[in-house]
Amino acid sequence: MRQTFQIIAYPNDKNRMIVPIEIYYRLKQISMLQHGLQNIPCDILSHHNKSDTIYLSSSIMKQFHLINHAPIILDIDTHTCHMNYLFGVFSHRSPQQTSYERLYQEMASVGHTHGFKTIFFSYHHIHSQTNSLTGVVWQEQKWKTIETDIPPVIYNRIPNRKIESHKKVQKIKQHLTTNSIIFNPDFFNKWQVYDDIINHERINYLLPDTTFHPSTQTIRHKLSQHPITLMSLKDDDTNHFYLEEVGGLLFVTHNYNSRQYYQDLEQFKQAFFPNGFQQYVLQDALDLMQHQGDPFYLRVHTNKTKQWQVSFLYGRKNIGNEIVNLDTLNLGRNIVKKVKELAIVLSKLLENMLPGTIGEIGFDIGIDQERRLWLLEVQAKPSWQVFYHPALATKTQDYFTSLFEFSLASISSFE
Repeated sequence: MRQTFQIIAYPNDKNRMIVPIEIYYRLKQISMLQHGLQNIPCDILSHHNKSDTIYLSSSIMKQFHLINHAPIILDIDTHTCHMNYLFGVFSHRSPQQTSYERLYQEMASVGHTHGFKTIFFSYHHIHSQTNSLTGVVWQEQKWKTIETDIPPVIYNRIPNRKIESHKKVQKIKQHLTTNSIIFNPDFFNKWQVYDDIINHERINYLLPDTTFHPSTQTIRHKLSQHPITLMSLKDDDTNHFYLEEVGGLLFVTHNYNSRQYYQDLEQFKQAFFPNGFQQYVLQDALDLMQHQGDPFYLRVHTNKTKQWQVSFLYGRKNIGNEIVNLDTLNLGRNIVKKVKELAIVLSKLLENMLPGTIGEIGFDIGIDQERRLWLLEVQAKPSWQVFYHPALATKTQDYFTSLFEFSLASISSFE
């Protein structure tokens, strides 16, 4: 098992690292110390105190900008000792078994330049009794299996609600929170977020008029005024209905692609909702701006380092979720600026409203024909599909860098 060590700074203007006697004989030939892309000459000494403690001179701490009392892991390479923070990525399976393997490799490489060893693991890789895990790291252009202590900071990339709600996953997550900071701990409950926002006077204007558990009479009344949408209270995207009265008939678009007509609301109800609309939410439909004949919305990714910042901003079509480069939408600078500012305001407010440690958020923001902004959705784990878009992929490294910078800020809390 690969041991982690706690670093403790002591005042000394020489480059000295004092290690437990148990590992001194493996390190005594070391002449260089490396953290990230920086390396410095270093003298190695030994101590007989705690076997999990390494003392670093203030000279080394200053040159490497290390965090006092932070846990680290050591790698020995000939005459160089590589010193890295440990960063965990919690997913449902090993990177090699996912569609994001290349991105995970890139993420690990970015982490290395910032002094991190990134270990990927899933719920069945945790050893609760020893508070350790067996995961994989990307090293020397291949995946290597290692066993080590549970990292102090863990990035949650469980891909969907079904897996995250599994009893075994929930049990492991609970165990991980006893000694680690898990950021982006859970998928947001859409309607809980809605309830938080609707009660906040500063931002509730962003939400369409909404009715929970609508009656048939309410739906009929709304339909007589304008198109509406019906969405499931179960907080999924598998049952979305767009209803519009045209020429005495009711036209229904199901999940943005299947369009049918019915004689009236009662016929539609019997086809889909024989027991009523109690498990659904009614909202005013929005007449969104269009691109090449299709309605679109804006997806905004925000990340927190020391402050919240916008990492990605792009368009997505309602039909097929096709990604559209912002430059082709011709929205104008004022709209783009307004959307970015809004995303930062929302990020700050939601960080304080929602439980857990949040390091990234995704927002779906619609723009109607009158150029009014609407908040359509909030995601705890925004999709990585944008990283594959040719015009946006260049921002991927900056995105991963922000995750590691957020981790550094979290590690500082251990001090």
